[in-house]
Amino acid sequence: MKINLAQLAPSLNRGLSAFYWLSCDDPALQEDALSAILTEAQKQGFNEKQHFVLSTQFDDAGLWQSLHNRCLWQEKKIILIHLNAGKLTQNGATHFLDCLRLITADTLLIIQSLKLESNQYQSTWYKTADPKGIFLALWPLAEKEWQKWLNDSIKAFQLRIDPAGIQALWSNFDGNVLGAKNALQTLKLAYNDKAISEQDILALITPQGDYTLNQLTDAILNAEGIKAQRILNYLRLQGVEIVLLLWAVLRELRLLSLLSDNPVPSDKDLLAYRLWPQRKALLQQAALRFPNPHWKALFKTAATCDTIIKGRKPGNPWIVLSQLVCSMSTATPLLAMEA
Repeated sequence: MKINLAQLAPSLNRGLSAFYWLSCDDPALQEDALSAILTEAQKQGFNEKQHFVLSTQFDDAGLWQSLHNRCLWQEKKIILIHLNAGKLTQNGATHFLDCLRLITADTLLIIQSLKLESNQYQSTWYKTADPKGIFLALWPLAEKEWQKWLNDSIKAFQLRIDPAGIQALWSNFDGNVLGAKNALQTLKLAYNDKAISEQDILALITPQGDYTLNQLTDAILNAEGIKAQRILNYLRLQGVEIVLLLWAVLRELRLLSLLSDNPVPSDKDLLAYRLWPQRKALLQQAALRFPNPHWKALFKTAATCDTIIKGRKPGNPWIVLSQLVCSMSTATPLLAMEA
């Protein structure tokens, strides 16, 4: 069964599965999920743990020996496998399914890997294994998930932080789980049981937001104007070329314009738009915020930005791009800016 991080705790409350596959590119999120599973396993008497680092072949003599080693008096054990890939080879898939056939009630199998490639979810090995255990896909946290994670982590560290301080952590580490966890550890060492203010936090930490182009476009589509501007500024300071940023924003603008004119596209239209099915709902919802003429009018702002970048017109292209992002990510119409 495929679940997300929010569904992990309820799943564990219903009982342990035969195996857990944690796939993620964020080691901090994976560490949190693994910790939750190990804590529940220890409550149920799984005290022995063996660790293996495997290739995509999923073949190791020690692993097979551990799986075949069965006796009446052995303790319940956890087999933790770190897979240095996001896919399995054909032989690796066969070996993994063989592992599942050897698992007993006294063995808990946990696999950690990079994010599984999309074609793996359509593979025969995945469809065979899916009903037998849990596949936990750990995606970057959405805004509400990030807020919940931060609040839960503050409670776990037993920190007393005022609302302004929590807001400072939220904005300075927006989505960066590893950076936020390190900051909370630093605050625990520095203040322990003392009350912590916004000034205390800003004096001690360094902003460590970890933004990407996809997060910029997602903020635009979710009408998170302030966040979109913060990400744009971060990417600019990180040296991301404005041409690349304009290309990403313009790609979304084209889709928004198309979908506002055709709210229920056919499968053929989706293929023509090169629109992934999982992003369809997000884009459709964003497109319907404004009528089609509004989206079309913003192409003029995009064209102005492109003209300035190419040196054919005076002006600051970053100001124009910021205006474009603002107009696309607001919940109410703004006038397009020509220059």
